[in-house]
Amino acid sequence: MKYRILKNLPYQAAWTMQEELRTTLFTRPEEAVLLLVEHPRTFTLGRGEKGQNLLADSGWLQSQGFDVVETNRGGKITYHGPGQLVAYPVVDLRTLKMGIKDFVHALEQTMIQTLAHYRISARSKEGWIGTWVEDKKIGSIGIHVRKHVSIHGLALNVSTNLEDFMHITPCGIPDVTMTSLNDLGANVSFDDVVPVFVSVFGRLFGQNMELA
Repeated sequence: MKYRILKNLPYQAAWTMQEELRTTLFTRPEEAVLLLVEHPRTFTLGRGEKGQNLLADSGWLQSQGFDVVETNRGGKITYHGPGQLVAYPVVDLRTLKMGIKDFVHALEQTMIQTLAHYRISARSKEGWIGTWVEDKKIGSIGIHVRKHVSIHGLALNVSTNLEDFMHITPCGIPDVTMTSLNDLGANVSFDDVVPVFVSVFGRLFGQNMELA
């Protein structure tokens, strides 16, 4: 599988790119690609979100430099921003021989094993999708599958400004506290984590990863 690194890419541009790639995969499933993205400051509202977990007016947020985007991924509300590794696998799940639940579980495991490289013990949490370190959430997942092809993916907090999460109830989870690799003492950047993440992803999904 090829992977591409796209830094400072607006959310809407990344979404459009994924939809175009998905159309290609409908007839050429071997063209799967993993997009590794760092977004400007953005709040995204998934299909389960009607704004109930947005704690500030969207117009005010935009005046403060945030984008606010309604999207078609699953889940509720989340935040993307500098210092966060966002991974979008655009892939036909049949080529991975995975159902949706297995795919989501493997995305969780990719984050868990990436964190293990930095001696951070993470886990999944029963009843909630994503990745946790003790009782703090460090990674989120939301996908959209059509004709077996998945877009969107996961967001792993590396050196993210955690204060930006204060404007929302992340993922609609009451009283959740967000964390990051740097918050946990790892002192790493997006660029540092990318090769570790790609290696883990390739191993878990059975793919030879090639930089596009």
